[in-house]
Amino acid sequence: MVVASKIVAASLNYSSRQFLHSKNISPSSCRYPITFVQRRWRSSTSSVNIVSDEQHVRLENVDCGNDCNISILTLNRPKANAMGSVMLQQLQDSIEDLVSSKGDNASTTRCVVLTSFSPKVFSAGADLKERATMTQVEASAFVTSLRNTFDRVARLPVPVVAAIEGIAVGGGLELALAADIRVAGKNAMLGFPETSLAIIPGAGGTQRLPRLVGAARAKELIFTGRRIDSTTAAEYGLVQHVVEAGKAEEEAMNIAKEIAKNGPLAIRAAKSAIDEGLETDNMNNALFVERHHYQRIVPTSDRLEGLAAFQEGRTPVYKG
Repeated sequence: MVVASKIVAASLNYSSRQFLHSKNISPSSCRYPITFVQRRWRSSTSSVNIVSDEQHVRLENVDCGNDCNISILTLNRPKANAMGSVMLQQLQDSIEDLVSSKGDNASTTRCVVLTSFSPKVFSAGADLKERATMTQVEASAFVTSLRNTFDRVARLPVPVVAAIEGIAVGGGLELALAADIRVAGKNAMLGFPETSLAIIPGAGGTQRLPRLVGAARAKELIFTGRRIDSTTAAEYGLVQHVVEAGKAEEEAMNIAKEIAKNGPLAIRAAKSAIDEGLETDNMNNALFVERHHYQRIVPTSDRLEGLAAFQEGRTPVYKG
């Protein structure tokens, strides 16, 4: 059973104050309320029944006004955000909250920012100590669950912006690749070291990487296990923005705010049109996908609001 409680910034508990302190935010200085979702998790990804009160993944919302939020999904497992069973379950629960019709964020979230508690590491990938205790069957099941979870991140109906600081390797980089846009600090180092461990990236890396950087570069990075810095990653098209170290989340939030002010139904339709179109085998089918999603937007009140706001010279108020 998942037990959830919400604490608003005005009545923050100690752990929530710690989070704000880590982000250099004073509760009294917040322009909009920040809502924290806290849970007690039971892992379902292992044959061992694991119950944890620790928050390896933290989900909170920043109110953007007009009944909309930016959801911030923070990897929060010291020291390296190693991905074990508990973290994976918590990530799954957070995604469920973002997409479920019963979730608090399903209709109000305009964008998701994926970040880390640490300026030194986004995620070092799999928890190899835990992995060493698994049988082959358990390890295979865990990687399958990891792959499916990252695919759910990629298929979230709203844009996902990843803020990468420090190390992002293996499964950590695979998670970042599931985002729509990636911002990296100058201290970021990215790579896939799996072949040095006699395995391959198994949670989407062999498929998403070549779609971003091309097959030859993807093969070189995976075959060699080489790490690259953020500048090289930007040259390859692996990240879209490089900022000063420690500023990746700030830039990701700026991008999220730009997205959040636009028509939410249009943003969702555009994401679906792009993603589904890329999966088709020819341009005619891709244009059919675009036409389908365009037709979904035509009868919406948001479209009429956009036209009216333009004619009246005011800022539109989109409801979604």
